[in-house]
Amino acid sequence: MDGPNLLFASGNGEATSGAYDGSDSVVELSPGLQRLDFFAPADWATQNAGDADLGSMTPALVGQYIYVDGKTNNGYVLQNGALGGVGGQIAEMANTCETFGTAAVVGNTVYLPCSSGPQAVTISSAGTPALLWKSIVPAEGSPAVGGGAVWVMDYNGGELFALDPATGATKAQIQIGRAPNFASPTLMGDQAFVGTLTGVVAVGGA
Repeated sequence: MDGPNLLFASGNGEATSGAYDGSDSVVELSPGLQRLDFFAPADWATQNAGDADLGSMTPALVGQYIYVDGKTNNGYVLQNGALGGVGGQIAEMANTCETFGTAAVVGNTVYLPCSSGPQAVTISSAGTPALLWKSIVPAEGSPAVGGGAVWVMDYNGGELFALDPATGATKAQIQIGRAPNFASPTLMGDQAFVGTLTGVVAVGGA
């Protein structure tokens, strides 16, 4: 959400050439669901052809900016309130990761739900993205931040990790059992809750 407006990312479309078809985009909608603005990569047609769209990640609000990645292996920084249309990003970072889910944002740091393991990206006051760290743990769910850690789930391996927010180093890990794809911890008080294939597990220390 951006105030009363809705921000979302759309997936790839059928068009792989010709006029832009409205796919592979970040879209801003009014409360009446009218399209107010949008962004799409300049190579949207190529991304459509390769199923490498933005739609697998929820756009992340970072102050006056919006960060989005998706399946492109490129991170795009957009101006909040002026998404820019086709090729309208204010900055781009190559060779990031494929993201599936929702990022966690603390200040100007974005914690990404990468399929290759969590990554953290910072956005400067000028809108410039930079890689803060890249974790080697096999976790790939959407992260949550609290209790001095980034909590992220390896849902196939059934392991919950607590990572250092500044470095990505593993602070703690615990086996809790396999979880559904894209499972994300929910933090409340000093506990992290995760829905697994056999029930809900609560872990202390959050």
